[in-house]
Amino acid sequence: MKLFGTVQSFDTIKGQGEIKPEVGSDLIHFEKSAIKWDKDRLPTVGQRLSYEAGTANNAPCALNLQTV
Repeated sequence: MKLFGTVQSFDTIKGQGEIKPEVGSDLIHFEKSAIKWDKDRLPTVGQRLSYEAGTANNAPCALNLQTV
């Protein structure tokens, strides 16, 4: 199921960021490897994305990130 949210932060050095979901209140972690577009174009704060909910290391995370 596709979910939507906005990028709240992205650390270019660590390749990690957080998304604020449109539904719910907890930020969701994501890794650069979850990006499904040209990896040379990094996500920016405020960018709206679609994603799928998943888990990594027993914690919620965003997978299959796509631009909207």
